[in-house]
Amino acid sequence: AVATGAPAVAIDVDAAALINMTAAGQAVSGKTAEELKMLCDKSPLPVIIKGVMTPEDAFVAAETGAAGIVVSNHGGRVLDDTPGTAEVLPEIVEAVDGALTVLVDGGVRSGTDVLKMLALGADAVLIGRPLTVGAVGGAAGVALVLQKMAAELLAAMVMTGTASVEDVTEDILW
Repeated sequence: AVATGAPAVAIDVDAAALINMTAAGQAVSGKTAEELKMLCDKSPLPVIIKGVMTPEDAFVAAETGAAGIVVSNHGGRVLDDTPGTAEVLPEIVEAVDGALTVLVDGGVRSGTDVLKMLALGADAVLIGRPLTVGAVGGAAGVALVLQKMAAELLAAMVMTGTASVEDVTEDILW
């Protein structure tokens, strides 16, 4: 990761039972707080922990030395009936109180969804599924998806009177 110029490394902590990983022969197991701390201590890059769904998980991530977290439920594919990320995001953001960068994914399908996640407190929003759909059209398909989402985000910002993504507030939701 360092050699490629990556700005950070990330690790999933909630996907140890995903069938696609085990079917591909990838070794999967849960990680203890001690193992995550060792990774954070040894990594020359900031470490981001993905799969955080509770304030308690966020506190553990902070204690391990992680630079950030991704509030993620893997699209609900890890455990049936898991709450959506938008549902748990505000409580997690409040709990970490700026101690970690908070990213979020899951259920983001439009630029309006991006604005909603920012309004709920995310520092940034990750986009997965729409890009995999766009990838069917290669680089041009991915670019088209990103352009569409950017236009939707801009339109939603105009409609809510939001001048900048840095200025999004929760009151635009109601």
